[in-house]
Amino acid sequence: MNILLTGSGGFIGSNLQEHLKDRYNLLCPRSYELNLTDENAVAQYFNSHNIDFIIHCGTTGGARGVQDSPETLDDNIAMVNNLIKYKKDNVRVILFGSGAMYDKSRNLHKVKESEIGNFLPYDLYGQSKMKIAEIVNKRNDILCLNIFACYGYNEKDSRFPSYAINQVIKGDEIVINQNVVFDYLFVEDMQRIVEHFIINKPLHKIMNITPSDSISLAEIADIVVNISGGGHCSQVKIKNPVLNNEYTGDNSLLLNEIPDFKFTSMFEGLSKLYTYIKQKTPEAVR
Repeated sequence: MNILLTGSGGFIGSNLQEHLKDRYNLLCPRSYELNLTDENAVAQYFNSHNIDFIIHCGTTGGARGVQDSPETLDDNIAMVNNLIKYKKDNVRVILFGSGAMYDKSRNLHKVKESEIGNFLPYDLYGQSKMKIAEIVNKRNDILCLNIFACYGYNEKDSRFPSYAINQVIKGDEIVINQNVVFDYLFVEDMQRIVEHFIINKPLHKIMNITPSDSISLAEIADIVVNISGGGHCSQVKIKNPVLNNEYTGDNSLLLNEIPDFKFTSMFEGLSKLYTYIKQKTPEAVR
């Protein structure tokens, strides 16, 4: 099977490439090789490549602490429209939504897929994901998997799990500006879910892929300190003790599709990530 994997330079895409590269023939053009917002470029690419399946991880916007560019909404929708316009009718697509489509400015407690569209996201990235979900709902060849938070290998050092681990390895304080409850999906679970839906046609068009157990940043920090054995004597400091808006999704539809799916516990996932980061950390920093 020839799979077109877009966004392979990002966190989700790169981990999927690593997981699938020995199982499928992957086509992984980077954005400087294939501009997905350019309709002519996409048309030419499909004319010159035999593509059996598409996993679309390419996206713009949504970076924490960075304002979305004015083009975020149009660009993200254009990417999806160009892919589905030029693919063959029998080619299925997996793409990724976000908890942002439910509007992150409010408290999201185990929010359900049926709530998409009830609130307009304040940010252009969230709006683009909501609009893409509307496209998905009108088709039978696209699956949208909504990620709320995902952690694992090669994530940015600023992402909290890796940040906390790096702080512990250095023996520095773990600082939490404001505690918040998340649904943190381990990247290996994301890989298994995606591969399941490459093999099996889904019953639903849009699904939250979130773990059943939610967790706060403070709890993650405590687990990381515990994993380290406490030898580095790192302390956890929470600047604002008031909980920020929760960011969690209901996973009932996912478990309806894969009822025997077992999520990796935070302790196991963080232990694997801790070992991975420590092996990459120069001895002088440890």
